[in-house]
Amino acid sequence: MSIQTTTTESVEFIIVGQDQGTGYTLWDIAPAPTNPGRRAAVLEELGVDAMDAFGSVHTEWAATPRAAVNRLLAAMRDQSGLDDYDLTADSQTENLGPEEPTPATAGEALRRALKAAGIDTDVDGEVADTWAIVDLPCGAEIWITDRITTRIGGLADEHKGWKAEFYSTGSDSSVRTDLYVSEDTDLAADTNAVVNAVFTAVHADHHETPLPLAPQTLDSIAAKVRPHLPDAAFLTLDAADGTLRAVLDENRRTIWYAPASPIGLPDPAISEVERLANLLLDPAGMERIPGHDDTSEITLPRP
Repeated sequence: MSIQTTTTESVEFIIVGQDQGTGYTLWDIAPAPTNPGRRAAVLEELGVDAMDAFGSVHTEWAATPRAAVNRLLAAMRDQSGLDDYDLTADSQTENLGPEEPTPATAGEALRRALKAAGIDTDVDGEVADTWAIVDLPCGAEIWITDRITTRIGGLADEHKGWKAEFYSTGSDSSVRTDLYVSEDTDLAADTNAVVNAVFTAVHADHHETPLPLAPQTLDSIAAKVRPHLPDAAFLTLDAADGTLRAVLDENRRTIWYAPASPIGLPDPAISEVERLANLLLDPAGMERIPGHDDTSEITLPRP
């Protein structure tokens, strides 16, 4: 099986392979066509071929093919609960390109991920080991550091969770807002989440929609919900504060509801879903339900 595409600078990749339960067998990966009609046709054709071979088709946004596969593997690890879930030995890896060296420090991983998302950071000699600083055109700044050590130069395997602070008129401003605070010690997952938050803030400043990262956020939300509610297809949230109201299946039957559903989502999963969902609130990730101006809806990616 092979993916036929035109040459493109798009950072969306189509990944074809098979989930083996304890690992993923990669069959092929290539950039997705930028033409919407061609993209839909390719995905449909590959979907049929993959289904016939008991495989599946995924799309991921990333700077390189290898980074795209790594994002898929991270989601599969989260979904399976297996920390050692990885590519199987018989995977077709020739299209992945050279393997990126493992970052020695958390800051290196953070700056690499920000750069892949098209976000530049200041590298000031005095703060390079402690903060990554993102300048916004309006004069505001975002400062990112380790939540506990306030130092990004620490070893990658000693990560304690990212903290991103938003200063409305630069770092001298007394108006500071916590843009992102996490206790997640998984450096890869936490870095992806904080980059999502920063990307949203940067593009909200330009009044643009952060399309490249929205699919990742939706996949992350699905990965938090479906281990507990496998039939989840839609989420409804309070449009004002982003709190989760209900989870519906593909037939729009309610399978979980707040605040007293007897089965379903544990509190930590609800908190994480609401945090991720609010990354989509400002741009365009949620759709208002006609006739219910107080309710927003998220459509989860198909499993």
